[in-house]
Amino acid sequence: MKWYGWLGLLLLLVSEYCMFRRIEPVYSWFYCFAWWSYILLADNLLLRLRGRSLLTGGSGELRTMLPLSVFIWLLFESYNLALHNWAYEGVPVEIWARWSGYAVAFATVVPGIFITADLIEVLFFGRSARVAASGREMQASTPPASPRHMFILMGIILSTAPLIWPRFFFATVWLGPIFLLDPLLEKLGVRSLSIQIAAGDRRRIWSLLAAGFACGLLWEFWNFWAASRWVYSVPYFGNWKLFEMPILGFLGFPPFALECWILYHLFCRLQQRWDTIPARAAFWAGIGIFCILMFRAIDTYTVLRFVLHFSWSDPPWRSV
Repeated sequence: MKWYGWLGLLLLLVSEYCMFRRIEPVYSWFYCFAWWSYILLADNLLLRLRGRSLLTGGSGELRTMLPLSVFIWLLFESYNLALHNWAYEGVPVEIWARWSGYAVAFATVVPGIFITADLIEVLFFGRSARVAASGREMQASTPPASPRHMFILMGIILSTAPLIWPRFFFATVWLGPIFLLDPLLEKLGVRSLSIQIAAGDRRRIWSLLAAGFACGLLWEFWNFWAASRWVYSVPYFGNWKLFEMPILGFLGFPPFALECWILYHLFCRLQQRWDTIPARAAFWAGIGIFCILMFRAIDTYTVLRFVLHFSWSDPPWRSV
């Protein structure tokens, strides 16, 4: 095992101990500690099985992925401003700690899914030379002159319905972007999921779906024990839960992984095409401004309970 794999194992063991003993600040930040531990361990296993991994790629890919992971998750947080399907409790009252926690936690979403998908692909489909989940495959032929209009129309309907009738169509937020944006990847010359399926190559989509479900289980498991966590409030069957998540809600994690893959490659491709310094500066400035605005929106509309400044020798936090 590489050194960072041992670090991940040690970090996970220490964070589990501190969580059960309610030792701060690990108890409140347990979700972040657990997920970064998992990323280190899973990537190390992937390196051993495949001979290459995300963290050892050396291409600077992670520097782009982490802020995009925050941005991509915040797109779904913006939906939640209308849906009110989840909320956060026990977050720090100090803005520097709270916003740092948002960023560190949301940055795990995309790398966690991609590393898990690559690991599943190696374990179930064997070692191959194909690109990783984070890698972009360009189409060998000229991209279609126009995207698939029926898919885009369905995507628009499924993506806007939750904003108009949130009580009845809240679940379609996990489907709409797939139909809307996957055809746009084809327009940009990227080998989309639908093209891969049409070519008979279903390894990517199956590994992503399985990764979404596996990550969903881990997200909910580690969130359940943390002091700072999210809770759900969804219409219909909300009382049938596994951890904090209503059981039917786990069906949303597999398509969510597909959405993350599509969004990540869409934004990476757009950034690549906007290859001038002013264009890239505007791209990242826009993402930064959106993230700041969404952090403020989460504070205002999504947080249920803040906690006052705590003493490390006095773990229980007082709520406000």
